[in-house]
Amino acid sequence: MALNTREKNADQNDDIAPELVSIARLVTYARNSAKDLDLEFSTYCLDLALGSLVEEIRKRGVNNTEGSDDGQFIPSVISGASH
Repeated sequence: MALNTREKNADQNDDIAPELVSIARLVTYARNSAKDLDLEFSTYCLDLALGSLVEEIRKRGVNNTEGSDDGQFIPSVISGASH
């Protein structure tokens, strides 16, 4: 029995969400490293990338987010992040 379009999209969302969270963890680590090194432009660009990833994660139904101390929203599933 073939899946309808809605079921296929739901399956794709479920499959990609863990990958998006993994990418968000990497970007968070890079952002925090750039911030520690006072690389302002790199930190800014990584903030933008992280914001885009968080938006995409929320669209895909992973709504478990919390605010960080500097006003940026970072998924709480990114447990390895240092703020």
